[in-house]
Amino acid sequence: ILVSCLLWTCLPQSQGTVYPRDILLKTPKFRRVWGGVQSNTGPNFGGWLLRILNGDGNFACGAAYYAPLLVITSANCIYPYRNSLEGATVEGTAFSECDRENYADIDTIQFPEKFIYQKLYMDVAVVRLRDPVRGRLTEFIRLCSVKVQPKMQMVVFGWGFDNTEVEIPSSDPRNVTVTIISIKECRQKFKSPKIASTSICARQPKNPKQCLYDGGSPLIYGRELCGVVSFGSHCIDTSRPGMYTNIRRVKRFITETEESINAGDVFRSTKVVKETKKPPKKTIKPKSKPVKIQRLLR
Repeated sequence: ILVSCLLWTCLPQSQGTVYPRDILLKTPKFRRVWGGVQSNTGPNFGGWLLRILNGDGNFACGAAYYAPLLVITSANCIYPYRNSLEGATVEGTAFSECDRENYADIDTIQFPEKFIYQKLYMDVAVVRLRDPVRGRLTEFIRLCSVKVQPKMQMVVFGWGFDNTEVEIPSSDPRNVTVTIISIKECRQKFKSPKIASTSICARQPKNPKQCLYDGGSPLIYGRELCGVVSFGSHCIDTSRPGMYTNIRRVKRFITETEESINAGDVFRSTKVVKETKKPPKKTIKPKSKPVKIQRLLR
């Protein structure tokens, strides 16, 4: 009875899934996996939706919570912040009255070896946290298990920070439905024969004010994370398709990164190590071989 009363005091404006405790390092993913919009509690889109703040406390990227210490975002979005992680945090978007804090410090960022800044191929990054994100509503999202095909409708989230020319960003996240288009149609829209094999193209809303394109923000289908906002589009001209990284195509990198971290092959550090690839001045893999990870530490 006491536990029930305590949980009741933690409920936001409407009832739904409220967990009895915060996420711990060894919390199994299946125990805190998002159950879909019907399981949401209060005025939020689910405890898996996160935003990354830079060291100054300003919005950097959207993100999705995948495991106790792992967050998924766009490599292109987070790359400029890789050497200035001091004070950078990940913040939840779902809160209950019992939550005193809903954020975690960033420890390291893992990039695919073949990722190149401002290119679409393998545009995904796994952010490792120092501690799990707290919160009685905080939860994880599953990785995409379906093949993404034209005409599928998916939901993208964002705040509007990447389209300030259109309207003022909102303090709370928003969402909009987009329709997947074929690679052929995408090439015609961009007038380019080169579209990365790890990319998804989606038709943007005609009204620029309804367009959402914050780097790293999630694209979901049902209860699964099927994409993240990538690079190369904007909301000023919505005739151009939105570019997203296909999570199903980069799933191996994510899971092998997770395995490497769990096995202790990726160490924590307070120093920046040398990169195997130098970034531009301007600011998949063989089946028989494991994915190599480019380590960037704070």
